[in-house]
Amino acid sequence: VGLGIVLVVLGIVGFDAVFTVHQTQLALVLEFGKPVRVVRDPGLQFKVPLIQDVEYFDRRILDLDPPAQEVILADQKRVNVDSFLRYRIVDPLEFKKRAVTESNFSQIFGGRLNAAVRAEVGKILLTDMLSNKRVEVMGRIDSQLKAQASQFGVEVVDVRIGRTDLPPATSQAVYRRMNSERVVQANKLRSEGAKLKAEIQANADRQRTVIL
Repeated sequence: VGLGIVLVVLGIVGFDAVFTVHQTQLALVLEFGKPVRVVRDPGLQFKVPLIQDVEYFDRRILDLDPPAQEVILADQKRVNVDSFLRYRIVDPLEFKKRAVTESNFSQIFGGRLNAAVRAEVGKILLTDMLSNKRVEVMGRIDSQLKAQASQFGVEVVDVRIGRTDLPPATSQAVYRRMNSERVVQANKLRSEGAKLKAEIQANADRQRTVIL
């Protein structure tokens, strides 16, 4: 009986001493809850049984998509901006120290993404969102976030503004302004057409008089 118990205990200890890292994962070995080392190589790995635990992180490209926000532009127009970024965890040890969990990282870094978008997009005009200035703005946002990412042990792969929508009030204001501009343009065309018509009729009347 005693031998059986010893074998069971040894089996439990031996089973707890090994762990497997998938090729899509990074492993962080924790000792009494504190991170001690990172395992990057896939396959069978070893740890101190009963003392150390393992936490796994996805090494593939991940998405961070914070809620859309309203941004006031330089011309005081308001737009709803939906931005997102893609990132990769490259240092699980730093990630664990600074972010603790992926959900906490999404909250912290999502706030930084929205703050950078507000600051940079707020410097341009509404018409700039459809010009090459949009690319310049995205470049500045991308540089800011890549510089901050290393603090969390992550690499920012890409930053994008997915959608930019006008709030209903702004949409109506833009529509009214565009409508007014079209009305002015139409009236100008009508005026020019009436003037040209009058000139043609006057010329025709002169020619008729001469012919008669």
